[in-house]
Amino acid sequence: MATETTTYRKEQFMQASQFTRLEKDVLAGLLEEDSAYTMEQAKEQLNQFMNEEAK
Repeated sequence: MATETTTYRKEQFMQASQFTRLEKDVLAGLLEEDSAYTMEQAKEQLNQFMNEEAK
């Protein structure tokens, strides 16, 4: 049985109350304008970025 996964656009993440201002700033740079992401995908992108070593 397939379940639907809700996806959101970049601008919807920018308005989400569950992200801090800093996280929204990071997501603004990471997410593509014309793509849709699940909440899990957005959080994964954010975690990968936050856990990268500075170069």
